[in-house]
Amino acid sequence: MTLPPSLAVLQHGPADDGTRWLDGQLARPPAEVLAALPVVLPALARRLGREGLVGRVEHQGARADLTAWRRCDGAGFRLLSRADPVPDAALLDLYARGDLEERTIVLRAITLRPLCDATSKLLDEVQRSNIVAHLEAACLDSNLLVRALDGGLLSRERFDRMVLKVAFNDLPLARMHDVAARPGPELSRMLQGLATEREAAGRAVWRDTCRLAAGAPVPGTVARVLGDLEHGDAGRRLAAAEALATLRRPDLVEFARERVAREDKPDVRRALERALAS
Repeated sequence: MTLPPSLAVLQHGPADDGTRWLDGQLARPPAEVLAALPVVLPALARRLGREGLVGRVEHQGARADLTAWRRCDGAGFRLLSRADPVPDAALLDLYARGDLEERTIVLRAITLRPLCDATSKLLDEVQRSNIVAHLEAACLDSNLLVRALDGGLLSRERFDRMVLKVAFNDLPLARMHDVAARPGPELSRMLQGLATEREAAGRAVWRDTCRLAAGAPVPGTVARVLGDLEHGDAGRRLAAAEALATLRRPDLVEFARERVAREDKPDVRRALERALAS
């Protein structure tokens, strides 16, 4: 099977027994590949292995960082692409009947596939799940959440709750492609509420709280940003410094100027200097 040039990286791999077996599966007509998926999908990790992939891909508005993918994930995507059109019911059945490994493969695949009703339902499954690997597969290392929001598949409320779940599990904002460009006041309130709960319980606060909340500030945002400028965790200080640059408030410049003179971490100091220059 020949993929579009933008996805050709998914075809590369060592010529071994696993690759030859996969090539044999992909040589079958689409209807046969679709019918065989319930049997073939469970064999992917064993046949292809879990070796990591490399590179980034972009295809028809979908983007993914393949460094988070494994060979079995790439094989799953290729099989689903060969089997197209895959009915929503078939995709959902593969997920419902799959083990933890197979569900991860399906979720990785949907990040590069066109949006459909099954995408929405699978994101609902991830929202209900407590399996962090599935949350990562669906919501991180791709722009699926933003595609789903912009495409009307996810309401703003559902989008916010998915992002909150990522924050609850302390996964980095940087791995949610384009989410930082979709701030919202309700999301800011939710993130600040989570941070307050964590602090009251003596637990670590999501480092990206200020970084994301500053895009749509609500009551309490500025106070949290200024407080984090003095935090002992350099990651929290960096997020606060970047939040200051996002806020662009002249009345806060003096706080950045006073802090930069005392900051001992070069990356935080540079972020403060950018805030002063903005």
